[in-house]
Amino acid sequence: MAQPFKHPQSGVYYFRRRVPDDLRPALGREYKRSLKTRDASEAKGRHAAEWIKSEEAFALAHAQLSGAEVLSAKDVQQLAARWFHRELAELEQSGKFHRALVPGDAVELETPFGIERHQEWLSIREALEAGDETEWLAVVRPHMLRALRAENIPAPAKGSPVFDSLVGTFRDHLLKLSDIAKLRDEGDWTTKADVLEREPIRSEKQRVEQVQSKSVLEVFEAYRAAKLLDDGDNRSTRKTIDEFRSSIRRFVEIYGDTPVKAVSRYIVQDYRSKLAGFPVKVQGAGKMTAPELIELAKTAALPTLSAVTIRNRLRVLGAVLGYAVRMDWIKENPVDASGVAKAAGNAARGKADRRRKDYTKAELHKIFSSPLFTAEGWRPPRKDYGQTLYWLPLLMYYTGARREELCQLAAKDVQEVDGFAFLAILSLDEEDAGRTVKTESSRRRVPLHDDLVSLGFLTYTRSVPQKGQLFPQLKPSPAGFYGANVGKAWAKYLREVVQLQSSASPSHGFRHTFKTLSRQVGIPEDVHDAMTGHNDGSVSRDYGSMPLSRMSEELKRLPSLPGLPGAVVSS
Repeated sequence: MAQPFKHPQSGVYYFRRRVPDDLRPALGREYKRSLKTRDASEAKGRHAAEWIKSEEAFALAHAQLSGAEVLSAKDVQQLAARWFHRELAELEQSGKFHRALVPGDAVELETPFGIERHQEWLSIREALEAGDETEWLAVVRPHMLRALRAENIPAPAKGSPVFDSLVGTFRDHLLKLSDIAKLRDEGDWTTKADVLEREPIRSEKQRVEQVQSKSVLEVFEAYRAAKLLDDGDNRSTRKTIDEFRSSIRRFVEIYGDTPVKAVSRYIVQDYRSKLAGFPVKVQGAGKMTAPELIELAKTAALPTLSAVTIRNRLRVLGAVLGYAVRMDWIKENPVDASGVAKAAGNAARGKADRRRKDYTKAELHKIFSSPLFTAEGWRPPRKDYGQTLYWLPLLMYYTGARREELCQLAAKDVQEVDGFAFLAILSLDEEDAGRTVKTESSRRRVPLHDDLVSLGFLTYTRSVPQKGQLFPQLKPSPAGFYGANVGKAWAKYLREVVQLQSSASPSHGFRHTFKTLSRQVGIPEDVHDAMTGHNDGSVSRDYGSMPLSRMSEELKRLPSLPGLPGAVVSS
């Protein structure tokens, strides 16, 4: 996928795109535009906008090839007039009017102070009348081509009637520019040239009409394409896009696929109130529309969406409308401008702050003294996950790693260097066999706690095929995630077998627990951040690396699990 190109010397980002062979006579070999920024994140947003412009330029070039009239006679006059106004503004600002004039005779005059030489300056029109033989059509062609490029319009084929008309019209406007420059040089700042004032040309009118009619779903599709360009076509991006599509579809079911400019602040506020009445889970919800689900929740008194989910769905709408703002399709983002998303976020934070996200010591004891971790063991009745359900919770507790990071591990990722055993979580620079990590800081080495070694984790690791997965029974879901199904099985085990009642997330709660315990026992923040793959955003964190020996030593402070019998489970 195309990405912004960073110039190695200037550091400025550029948009670069190969031009199809048939369009090269009009656009050249490469469509290249400066993004006018050295900031990578800002460049991504501008890159997406420039991609849209390149598509428009390619479409115009295709239209020209097919014989369509891209530029009318009035458009030709308008383009030359725009060039005239830009050039005149620059001359008037600099005061260097001689740049648009032709040197005439030099006259020497005798003065009390000696001989003074005076240079006569002629307008181009005066020079032509005096016999000037300069080929002004050739002089004006580069100006014309740059003017077309500035307006993102492909140059017509040389020798075509439109091309000849453009050259002739630009020549006429060059003569008018020179005439005005002569007057300004002589002190006349009141005379104005007889050229058109700015107004839209045909392609711009068509673009405006398209923008004005662009619907919410059309904006979403453009957002989707830009996100794939910016973030890469990987399973994580595709998952996010699918979640966004589902949320936007529900919005459209309520308000219709309305033009994006019609999504007002009032509609956003109304959408929040509608979300507050949306049911959490309903069997067969995929076959029901949003209004039907809201009515069902009301009549059947079903549980409705949490404040956090409402906030997240508003953020989805805000992200898509924010893209429309960046593309200049709408002037404001009504989600941000209305303050609805911020208010929903405050409500969500207020409730989230009161909900415990990590496991208590009593909850950990109940989990790890349950049948799965005793000598009698436990297996799910319908699915054989091998030893995954035993080792996965232990690894999540002792490493603080994300469930998916552990489920996608290969057997070769359990490594040992200088006597220190560790997990290599995509520590290479490349993605491996479709596996991904959330952020670049997530690529890391995580030491193994002594308890894991004592429980037989290394023995288990050596028992599985070394060229395969660490947990061979796990297969990727259609979206490519190894931990999706086993995560559901673990949540069901906690709910039905352990009968655990906890506000902590079944899997992610261990990650919060790891951070809480690390702070309690005094593991330095930069050390436990390195183990969990967090980055505080400071520049200093990008320098150097955290030694494995240091992490291993600090990890010894993490308390052993309460309630775990300590039995070594064989494979």
